[in-house]
Amino acid sequence: MKIWIHNLTKNFAKSLKVGVLGVGILGTAAAMSVESVSLSDGRVMFDRPPNLVEATTRDIHAGFRGRYHFVIEVPENAGEALEAIVVTPRDHAKRINFTLDASTAQQGVAYARGPELPLASVGGVPENPHDVLLVFDQPVQPGETVTVTLRTAYNPWGGV
Repeated sequence: MKIWIHNLTKNFAKSLKVGVLGVGILGTAAAMSVESVSLSDGRVMFDRPPNLVEATTRDIHAGFRGRYHFVIEVPENAGEALEAIVVTPRDHAKRINFTLDASTAQQGVAYARGPELPLASVGGVPENPHDVLLVFDQPVQPGETVTVTLRTAYNPWGGV
């Protein structure tokens, strides 16, 4: 998985290699905190990037519906709120067809049934048709944890 730390106005800022699905994290560009890092080219970066705490599913059987949970923690000293994330399937995971209109976000960790966080939009990213961009209606503030859940009509056969 790759974790990409971006803002909405420019491209790549930092990456960390982790496994099969990629989760990109986008920070707010409009309301910049005094603590955030502003680069000369206009990019705004986190002081401390959000952490992908967990990527999990209990739905492991091929051919059945599935739910994939991504738990993201925004550190207290992030310097920026989390505005959006990008999920990028890799290798065999590209065969997963997400049911985008069933995507949800909640405050707290997976399976904790925290308060729902409305999503402003869910959809593809023009640069990569396999990417799923999820934009929060209200940015996730530093010190908060959010779980994004993507659903599938069926889990694919083969692969990890």
